[in-house]
Amino acid sequence: MDASETVGEDSRGYDGGKSRDGRKRHILTDTDGLLLEVTVTTADVHDSKAAPALLETFMDQPGRLVKLVWVDSAYQGPALAKAFARHGVRIEVVRRSDGQRGFVVLARRWVVERTLSWLSRSRRLNRDHERRADHHQQMVWWAATIRLSRRLAGDAPRWPEKRPDRLARARA
Repeated sequence: MDASETVGEDSRGYDGGKSRDGRKRHILTDTDGLLLEVTVTTADVHDSKAAPALLETFMDQPGRLVKLVWVDSAYQGPALAKAFARHGVRIEVVRRSDGQRGFVVLARRWVVERTLSWLSRSRRLNRDHERRADHHQQMVWWAATIRLSRRLAGDAPRWPEKRPDRLARARA
């Protein structure tokens, strides 16, 4: 995601694939899209380089158990395979069909994209304003906690037509 001028040059990078200057969030979610772990790196760090540390951070906590992880094709390489094997985690790479062009929803990959979209609803995460990467990481946890608490309370944001009391106020 793009970084504001408050983010120092030492903690930002340039992702040529997305033409972005700033930092990158790497997340691990469950099958419902709930955040399990997050790490923030400079944007020039490739996904396959950040993933082993993300997995290690998650698995270092007692009681953590992951058996299967679905990843896209960027999450490959010997360091990542070694990290997954060390914890007995099986990986399945979700690939596009040969010759496929344009946007197509791929099985299981949409879960992470949806989580990133939910997190982006938090205004503080639309642009990176934090001077330190660990502060931005805590902002991501904060946004995920708000999302989870709203989900538990059954108070997820709804479209206006699902809330007639708001429609009446809007017309008045």
